[in-house]
Formats: sequence, C-alpha cells, structure tokens
Amino acid sequence: MIKGDAIRHVPELGMVVIPPGDPKVSVAFAVFDDSLAALRAFVLGRLKESGAPPRTRLPVVVGLSPRPDNAHNPRAVSVTAPPSAGGTVHERHLGYAYDSFLHFHGADIHRLAEASPVPVGCHGWIELEPIDEDELDDADGDGEGAAGADRVPDRRRPFTRAEQLAAGHWIGAVRLNLPDRDTLRALVDAFDAPTPPPAAAPAVGPPAGGLPARDREAEERVRAWARYRTRTHEHEGLRAISRTVHGRASVLVVDRAGVQAGEFHLPDGPLTLLDERARAEAVAALRRHGVEPPHAELTDGFPDATVLVDEVWSLRPVVDSVALRDLPEAGTYDPETGTLTVYAHAYAEPMAALVRRHGGDPRTVVRRAPDTETAEHNRRAGLPAAQAGPLRATSRLTARAKALVPERHRPWLGARTVVPGARQPATAGAGNPYYTRELTAMFGEAGEPRRAAECRLCCAPALEAAAGIAYCFGCCRLAQRGVVRDNGTDGPWTDAVLHAVRRLVEIEFSGPPSLAQLKRVSVTDPEVADEAMLCRFLVPRPFARVTTARPARATRTWTEWLRLAGVLDDGVRRSMGTVTVASDGHPCRSLFERHVDDFLHHWGVAHEPEPHYPRHPELNTTGLRADWVLADGTYVEALGLMEQERYAQKARRKAELARASGIRLVTVTAGDLDRLPEIFAPWLPGRAGGRPVGG
Repeated sequence: MIKGDAIRHVPELGMVVIPPGDPKVSVAFAVFDDSLAALRAFVLGRLKESGAPPRTRLPVVVGLSPRPDNAHNPRAVSVTAPPSAGGTVHERHLGYAYDSFLHFHGADIHRLAEASPVPVGCHGWIELEPIDEDELDDADGDGEGAAGADRVPDRRRPFTRAEQLAAGHWIGAVRLNLPDRDTLRALVDAFDAPTPPPAAAPAVGPPAGGLPARDREAEERVRAWARYRTRTHEHEGLRAISRTVHGRASVLVVDRAGVQAGEFHLPDGPLTLLDERARAEAVAALRRHGVEPPHAELTDGFPDATVLVDEVWSLRPVVDSVALRDLPEAGTYDPETGTLTVYAHAYAEPMAALVRRHGGDPRTVVRRAPDTETAEHNRRAGLPAAQAGPLRATSRLTARAKALVPERHRPWLGARTVVPGARQPATAGAGNPYYTRELTAMFGEAGEPRRAAECRLCCAPALEAAAGIAYCFGCCRLAQRGVVRDNGTDGPWTDAVLHAVRRLVEIEFSGPPSLAQLKRVSVTDPEVADEAMLCRFLVPRPFARVTTARPARATRTWTEWLRLAGVLDDGVRRSMGTVTVASDGHPCRSLFERHVDDFLHHWGVAHEPEPHYPRHPELNTTGLRADWVLADGTYVEALGLMEQERYAQKARRKAELARASGIRLVTVTAGDLDRLPEIFAPWLPGRAGGRPVGG
C-alpha cells in the first residue's frame, strides 16, 4: 500500500490495513515486561525472514487492537504482531500505544475495529543502525563492560549484543506510520458505505435482525422531540452580551434572569443554543447587538438537542439537569467534509435538520455504532443526575480517615481506599513553592524547617504544618477546592453537604463560617483537624458550579447552603445585610459581623459589642459606636461596605477619632476572614497556653 490509498482488506495478512502516512512522521509505543517475549519473537523473526535488511529500517505491518479490558485505561490500544504469527491477541501483544497516540488516533482506531469483521493493522518499520567497525573493537559493544555482552534482555533493551551482531545491525524501536488525524478520520468514515442525504432519500435504514438498544432509545427520543416542539420555550427577554474570559472573546445570549441560553462562536458562528425553539429570538437579539449571524435554515423537524462546536461538531440530546459537557452524544458532523454521522437510524433526519439550523450542509449521512469511549460516556450520561452525583474530583483516603464521615455520606468523598505503608516513597515537596504556599494559607505561618511526615488522610509524603498536623499537597488542594460541585440537582449528595456544614459549625467555628474562613483550618487537635479537612472536601465552591442544560434549580449561594443546613434560621434579611444573632448571643447586623463575632467567641477572646467612642466636638457629635471592644480596651471594626462612599467616610472618621482619643483600633475587612488568627494573635488565649473550642 502507498500513501493516499483507502483502508482495505489484505487477505494474506488476515487484516484490514490502514495506508501509510508521511514517511517522515512516525510514533513509538510503550513496551512492558509482559510484552517483551512477543516483541523479541516478532522483530527477530522479521529480521531472519528479510535476509539482508535495508540500511536504516525494515518495513512491517502490525496489528492495532482496542483493549477495553485494560484496567488503567479502557481506551487503550494494543500493538500486536499480525494474526499470521499465531496465538491470541494477548499472546501477540507487543506493547501499548502512548496517550498522545490515543488523543489523535484512538477514537478512529476504535471506530474502525468495531466496523471491521477482521483485525485492524497499520504500516511501520523496525529501526536499524549499521554496525560500525570501530564499535566492534569495544569488548561489549554497548559501553557497559564485558558483562554487558551477556546481560538479560529487558523492555528498555530487548536485544542482546550477540543477537544484534548476528542480524548485522543495532536494533532500535518498532515505529508506527499512520496518516494524520483528519485523513485517518476521513478514511474510517469512508470505510462505512455512505448513503445519500436524508432530504433526497432516507439513506439510513434500520439494521436487519431487530433494533439494538440504542436504536430503540433513539426512536423513543424522536417521538418525544415531536411533542417537545409544540410547547413554547421558557427563555424570556433574550439579549446578547459580549464577554472576554482569559483572552477569549465570545458573544453570549442570555435571558431576562441572566441565564445563558446560547453562544455565538466568533468570528463566523455558529450560534449554539440550549433550546432550539428560541433560535428566532436569539438571532434577533444578536442583530440588536450588532452581530449578523450567517444564514441558517430554520427548518422543522429539529430535535431537542444542542451542538458542541469543535473541529468536528458533537450533537448532544438535551437531558434535564445534566451538565452540558456530560450530555450523551447522538452523532457528529464534520463541517469540512459535510459528513453527518449518527449512532442510530432514527437520528438521521432530525440531526440533519439540527445541522442545517446551525448553517451546516450535511451532504453525506453515515450510520455507525459509537466508539468504545463514546459508548461509555453515553452510559454514564444515562444515569439519573441526582444519583450519578456532582463529583468534580476524586480523592485517596485511608479507611481510618473515611470512617470520620458517616457511612451514608462517604460515597461523595469520591475516595479510593489506600493502605498505610503501601504508597511508594517520594519527596514531601519541601521545594515546591505551590505546596508551601498552600500549607501557609491553610494553617498560617509555621516554624521552619517543616518536618517531613505522612499525610494524615492518605499517607502520601507531606510536611507538618503544626505539631502532629501533616497533609499532602493533594489533600490540601481538595480541601481548598472541594470534591463536589452544585450541578443544579438534589439527591443524597445534598445531605452530605449539609452534614459537612453542620459539623464545621460544631467543631471549628461555633457559628456559620464564611467561604473565606474555609480557606483556613483553625483547629489544632490533629483528630479534629482531620474531620475539618474532610468536611471541606464535601463543601461545593462557587467556582466549581457546573452549568446544566436544564437545571432542576439554580445553583445555591453559600448563604443559601447555610440556611438549608439550619445554621441561619434566626437571620432576618435587611437592605444592609442579614441581621442575625451570634453564637454567644450578641446581635450582628450582617453575616460578616457574625463571622468575626463567632471567631472571637470560639477562640475565647473576651469582647463586648457596640462600645461608644469618646465624644469629640468635630469627629463625634452623634454618638458613634465601634463593633466590639476587647478586654484591654482595643476597639474592633468590621468594615463590610467600603465600596459605599458614605460608609467609607464614616469608617475614616472613626479611625481619625481613635487616633485623636489614643484608642488602639483593629479593622477587619471581608478579605481578612481567612487571616483572623493572625490579626487577633495578641489576644488569643492559645498564646498563653489555651486553645480554641474543638482544638
């Protein structure tokens, strides 16, 4: 075969073979101990068959076999000897393709393997290097001394010196040579017999022998879509706005409530929507914004689906309360070739209509089964959203650490169980500035040098942040970011969040904490600190919210989570904040004040609310008050509305009054909530041998 050929069956090899690509571009694959014997037999056998091999490379054809049984990566592709070598795929296994290969070619190899009745293969070569006469003067030929001549082959050097001398060449790696990604995709698409566009004739018919499960599901969806199109959409007052995030400019379409309904992909489109029924209003909103979308056919028969735009569009049926990126895939569209690929015959016409509504031209329609990766994605997407869970990360925890969380809440830690002592030794990360910065942020300034220890949660190498308290970089990150996110649904995971919030109030804060306070672990008892860390794992953070196609509810603010947990039931919402009562009974005019008051109470700092400032003929003629006074006469002000000029002027007047009256004044802003232990360090009883509640 030569570059540019089609994929074709080669009977003498017993394989469907992919034509070669650019001869200057090739890739290697990973050889492991369990594939060493097969690799040696294959390479030495080919060298023996070739007689006098060429100077630098010996052409070969190898197999490419998807290995969903691979526990590390179900997308794995095994490189094998051809079937003519005899034995099973496992016995012919030469090694695994690297992840970079899977990124560019993996999906198409899986597609081709599923469509082909015989194994799949590709071209490549064995690297060879002529033996220089000068090298033969070396006693071992590889610079390792005389013992090197008799060394045992391993996966890094599969061939002995004697074997290479007998072949007349130094033997290198086996390299694979395939077409580039776009060419391979087109070749695999062409391997399935294409059909005419659905407008001309229904090209994709049901398969013989009854409908597979995905076809039955597709037919049910198509019937539901017909009913869906008869109802009006719920997006009101659509408008377009321009946004730039991390240097990427886009034009969003939002409704009256500010909920994103779609996006116009700059510079030329398309306009993608979560609800195709709103397309006419969305186009009008773009035109009012000065953006003229390309003409698209507003055809009937479109599905309740959306498009994820990339080089190849992904066509996704919309499922209530499932994240946009987690929606199942029903097919793809390649704008460059005009090829529409669907995974069930019932999708052909409605998906073609969807593509035309986005300005595409589906000239060719192909029906095929989804590849292994897509099928697994669709299986996960089919799980009920509330039960499938909002996990955004996974963790590694010992059984002892997991036992600190009630059993019914443990699944939402997303944890794999690790055995103490089973992890490989590694450096604790003392030279990692990100790790030391994370430790300082979570536990405050610690004495230097920090002592190396095992992470109390996962046994990974760690550094002590305080006596007996040591957590690795990964666990610190999870405590700062959480392992769950609010995906707009409620289920068992919601109860786990509420448990975490209530426990944090009980063991660490004596009242509802702010999100800023969660950045800092204030307890000093290691056992209590462990539970405080795990509770932080379970708290969803605002930056981790995920946009669902149609959420069952809006994502909750932190205040709403506190109220749902029942720790803000006494609060009364006012225009200037939520009036609430702190844990010690002191009234507070805002949640910010309550956070500070609860901190002072929790740490045993004596304080009284609202002391009067001394009278002053110019600075205090109205009876100004501070927020608190400490036992030594220090005044404390919680400055929560400094962005309002009248409030800021009053704060400046209080500061000037304190200076004029000789009063020590401590001011705290919302940005200081994670620094309260440092700010109030001189007054903490712990400095004199005491310690806070829970610590």
